[in-house]
Amino acid sequence: MSLDSLWQKLCEHVGLSEYEAKVYISLIMEGPSTARRLSMVSGVPRTKIYGTLKKLIERGLVVEIPDTPRRFISVSPSEVFTPFLKLYESKVEDLYSLLSSLNRIYSRMEGMIRMRKGEIWTLIGRREILKRISEMLSRAESFVDIVTTENGLILVYKAYNKILDALIDKGVEIRIITQRGSKNQHIIRELRYICKIKHRSIKSPVLFVNVDNREFLLAGLSPDNYNINSGKDIGMFVKNPLLCALMSTLFRIERAPHLFPYT
Repeated sequence: MSLDSLWQKLCEHVGLSEYEAKVYISLIMEGPSTARRLSMVSGVPRTKIYGTLKKLIERGLVVEIPDTPRRFISVSPSEVFTPFLKLYESKVEDLYSLLSSLNRIYSRMEGMIRMRKGEIWTLIGRREILKRISEMLSRAESFVDIVTTENGLILVYKAYNKILDALIDKGVEIRIITQRGSKNQHIIRELRYICKIKHRSIKSPVLFVNVDNREFLLAGLSPDNYNINSGKDIGMFVKNPLLCALMSTLFRIERAPHLFPYT
């Protein structure tokens, strides 16, 4: 695998920036090195090298050696990235569980479902998915249900905060189920004044949007971040009331207020 492929894969799978990935790989290749040497080898500008090293140290990927001049050394890749492998394994298992649940529900309802041409669309790419969600929100009349991850909520807020305000003014009820974390706490605090928000652990990197139980979109966020231009997301857009109801059941979205203790 080429050097370019290595740092690009680190960015894709681990979430490192380009500079972080290049410096980490350079340390693995060079061994203990000064910041000046790392700047020359990695191609990261001198003005950016110390900031990049600081972030790598904070992530636990690099250790500073108390020496004169200061030198830095990489932490073993197996030690650093084994937790990421376990996380991916957990996500795969959770996706299999989701698929199994969907198949069980579908098998029970298969005899009742008669899909017509033009009721299901496959969407490729985050831009395309966000565009379709925007179109869905413009048609909302009664309620919108959103289920997503910590990063997914940030993505939704970045893309649709003005649209959500307009929907609230129009009398549309916004109900959100999301995973609460350090990155989206301020958004939850802001949204709770206009939306109904419920906290739940969301293990799979998904974004589910249901509008009036008439149409829904289910997308996998890949990677699970809030970059509007990021990822190789794949989504499914469905206009079928029966499937909308089934998906709401799967995500345990109850209608009665006493069954749905939003904050």
